[in-house]
Amino acid sequence: MFKNKRLLWLTLLFVLSAIVVLGMKIGFPSHRLIAYGLLGLGWIPLLISYQINRRILRVQKKLIRKKARPFLPHAIVAVLLLLAFYVTSALFPVERSPLAEWSPEKIRTEMDRDLGSYHMLRKTADDFIAAFESNGLLQKKVDELSPAERKTIRRLWRDGVMAFLEFDLLKAKYRGFYQIDYVAEPALHADAFMLAYMAYITQYNACIQVIEMVGSNAFMETLLNEEGEGIPVDSYYFMKQRLTHPNVILRMNAGAAYFELVKKEITFEPELVADFRERRTSFVKTMGMHPDLFIDNPLDILERAAFETILPVQKNVAVQMSYIRTAKRDYLITPEILAEHQAELQPGDILIQRRNWHMTNIGIPGFWPHVALYVGTPAEIEACFSELDFQPLETIKALYPDAFQALEASDENGFPMRVIEAIRPGVVFQSLETSARCDYLGVVRPTLGKAEKFKALLGALAYYGKPYDLNFDFTTENALVCSELVYKAYRAGGELPLEPEVINGRRLLPPNRLAEQAVREMGDGGAFEFVLFLDAVEKSDEIVLGDAESFKASWQRPKWDVLQN
Repeated sequence: MFKNKRLLWLTLLFVLSAIVVLGMKIGFPSHRLIAYGLLGLGWIPLLISYQINRRILRVQKKLIRKKARPFLPHAIVAVLLLLAFYVTSALFPVERSPLAEWSPEKIRTEMDRDLGSYHMLRKTADDFIAAFESNGLLQKKVDELSPAERKTIRRLWRDGVMAFLEFDLLKAKYRGFYQIDYVAEPALHADAFMLAYMAYITQYNACIQVIEMVGSNAFMETLLNEEGEGIPVDSYYFMKQRLTHPNVILRMNAGAAYFELVKKEITFEPELVADFRERRTSFVKTMGMHPDLFIDNPLDILERAAFETILPVQKNVAVQMSYIRTAKRDYLITPEILAEHQAELQPGDILIQRRNWHMTNIGIPGFWPHVALYVGTPAEIEACFSELDFQPLETIKALYPDAFQALEASDENGFPMRVIEAIRPGVVFQSLETSARCDYLGVVRPTLGKAEKFKALLGALAYYGKPYDLNFDFTTENALVCSELVYKAYRAGGELPLEPEVINGRRLLPPNRLAEQAVREMGDGGAFEFVLFLDAVEKSDEIVLGDAESFKASWQRPKWDVLQN
């Protein structure tokens, strides 16, 4: 019986803390070093516990050795058998290949056709690698990407992923080359092997080139891993993991040895074989320059496993907290107050909001926890953008018919939809009376032209119906948070001096930081102008009309309600 179990529990606590640090990327980009440190600290109580129990272990040592010694040869043979089984199953799968059922003539016909597919896939891989090398987009910071550049990356990456998957099909078809009788059909056997091996080399040579271009750009990895537009989820992650997978390494090296045995029987054109040799040399050389992959990839697996364990908990906590409000009073800004100021608002205005006594305020830094975008009714949009040389409502209807239909509706109280925002259900339209039913409301207006503002509205409408991003990451676009919707809408409409920051490995622009950055850009020639501030007096439960100076100082207020004056 071991003593000092508390020490073992302490070790377990350090291990769990390391997993949380990895999964939440706490302290990014040094989160892995922090996790290593925690794991190192976990050894201290473990070693102390070992020393305390050493006497017990010393007494039992001879007995353990005596009982274990007869089984040592069996263990060694079992390990060798398992290793042999693994190597055999990786190199020579047990399923019967269709190649064994076909006649030599049919195999040759299929191979000639698939050789054409290989040429096409090779060109696709070369083209998308050359495109990324020439435009340099994979080396750019995600913050610096324009919407057009982002679309270019996604389009090129989709082409690469599709080629990657097609290479997989080609490899799978000819991986049973060994079932073609080498004695009876040596050339057919060698060509089938060569086609599979060329697909391996060309595929993974393209992979390592992409990885080399991405480098340590973690946010670019996140962008490439995003699902959508024909790209499967985590495509870059799985591609990167394959490069160091034992099966791939084993097949690459076994293929190199087998190529030397059968190369005299290969009937492919010398130029094709020479191209293959060049690609294999390039792949081996580049892989040799990145031994760090053999460390990073296992760490990526551990980090992802920790993240996937923690994320459901994080999401559940966030959802449950959104239901909790610790005050029974209604919100101080009423529909009647909003009606007095609605005429001051214009399409494109940014609504900055706070609701006191909500549990969700705890996890959001700063005084202001929510933002939304004022769109206006169809009539307001028509009036605001009538000077443009096109029909704004017809444009919206043509591009985003579902969003236009939602904008034309009214809420359950009969109020027209005027606001688009990302809340717990996702990106939705709300009436002003529902969206701005809060305790504090600030409104700022970007000083852009009408054309830029209309583009911003279109940028926001493009995200209508997207889910809420409980991972809180601006890099992805398949789900959004409130400030992300506003930020990306204006990225589509025109550059505003809004800069996300990195928090726990995620690109974020919290609402309070958005308010702070807008305030810093107010004034003559600034990017924003003040429109409205409805300020709350918590002690007397009333709303007062604040001025520009009081709004400019609002982002510095304490987030805790009990500390507010």
